[in-house]
Amino acid sequence: MIILDLEWNRSYDKKPLDEILQIGAVRVEKLGGPAVDTFSVFIRPQVHKRFDPGARKLPELRASIESNVEFPAGLEMFRTWCGEETAFAAWGGGDDFKALRQNCDYWNLPPVPVETVCDLQTAFSYLVGTGQQVALWRAVEYCGIPDVFDYHNALYDAMYAALVAQWITPEALACQPAKGKASRRLPSPRLSRLPFPKQPRRKVGPLPAPEDVLNAKTARRPACPLCGRTEAVGRWSYVRPKAGEISRVYYTVFRCPEHGRFLCRLTLTRLENGVWIGRRSVPPITPELKREYETARRGGTHICRGEGRKKRKYKTKEKAKSTGG
Repeated sequence: MIILDLEWNRSYDKKPLDEILQIGAVRVEKLGGPAVDTFSVFIRPQVHKRFDPGARKLPELRASIESNVEFPAGLEMFRTWCGEETAFAAWGGGDDFKALRQNCDYWNLPPVPVETVCDLQTAFSYLVGTGQQVALWRAVEYCGIPDVFDYHNALYDAMYAALVAQWITPEALACQPAKGKASRRLPSPRLSRLPFPKQPRRKVGPLPAPEDVLNAKTARRPACPLCGRTEAVGRWSYVRPKAGEISRVYYTVFRCPEHGRFLCRLTLTRLENGVWIGRRSVPPITPELKREYETARRGGTHICRGEGRKKRKYKTKEKAKSTGG
């Protein structure tokens, strides 16, 4: 089975095409089983002259712009890598395969043969008992999977989906969403109840902008308050501020393999010279803190961008293009 993910530039002009910018996939022995191979190719955009807001936020858009692979060649690489496989899965199921067929039609190419599609997002929503579609990053958080890669990279999102699939049961895969059923939110991750000593606050910055503080490696590597093991985080939740204001308090959850999940808080301060600093802490869990986190969790989300890793990633992926891996 192949778990597929795509990144694309949505149609905004007279050309009705969601133009694919990256194809990423993971081959597994069976759904929920180990990955045996991966595929990634960045595709140079040729159809639309501008990028829609979602595409402009892709962490590795530059890799597509600088790619020398056009869609027909990229599709042929993917088709060759797939071999005779016709069973696929994706987080969300329909949109990726609709975009793939649309691009094949636009370029007058035969479609990739797809006989079976497993919608992992619908199955996971059924599994956890929510009628809402769960974002991939929330499912990763819920399952306690370390989010060490950037989201909105087709290969990495396919890898995350393959890992979440280990929690999905055959019953969940076979479910059909009930129409009109009352929905509820995905439960928040269960936090560790183990007591721990007061933790020091870690300074982050100063840096030019709030986003720089949130994306900084120092901010994104909290340590377990019991063993000191550091874990990576990939996003922050925050209470949506009033128009024209910037949120000053952010929360995320990280997981120590030995001691469980802990809450990390990051507060931002703007100095007189206009730069920003952050204070990262792992506070003890109190009822008030849990309420603050739940409020932030229902608010906005900042997806971190690993700026420091981009150049190395590009070089690695250029090599992968030539091998189809």
